[in-house]
Amino acid sequence: MDKTVKIRAYVEPAAQPAGAAPLSKEQALEFTVLQERLQEERDKSLEQLKTIVQLREAVKQEQAKAAEAEQRANQAQAAMQQAQSAVSEAQRRAQERVDGEMKKTVEAESRNQQLQAQLAQLQAKLDSLANQAAAMQAKDKEVAELRARLQELVGVLSKVGSIIDAARLASKS
Repeated sequence: MDKTVKIRAYVEPAAQPAGAAPLSKEQALEFTVLQERLQEERDKSLEQLKTIVQLREAVKQEQAKAAEAEQRANQAQAAMQQAQSAVSEAQRRAQERVDGEMKKTVEAESRNQQLQAQLAQLQAKLDSLANQAAAMQAKDKEVAELRARLQELVGVLSKVGSIIDAARLASKS
């Protein structure tokens, strides 16, 4: 980017070469005017040269700032990529956890359905046992009634037996 501008060096003209013809007043005046213009042009050239040097320095500074800004942008880009990578990894892990929890939930729901089916079977058995218990209580009642009747019959039989024994004794005598 640096471009070198070459400017001819200004050499102070010699007053008048030795052995040259003397100048007329007009020529001397014209020569003086030209020398003043030349001096003005030299001054302008020096000012422009200073401006060029300052502009080069400013360009160098701006280039340095641009390079620094580009470096910061690259660092920010790298940090952003790392952050995106971390976010992607976190999302992947979260999805794995969600999938794991979903699998556990499905398994738990299946187990729950199995337990509900077993509970229904046990409830049916319990209802059956309750019916059997009621039937057993009815049979126990019947047995108790039969025992009571049997006791009555035993009592009657023992009276009949005593009457028979009394009749035997009476017939023997």
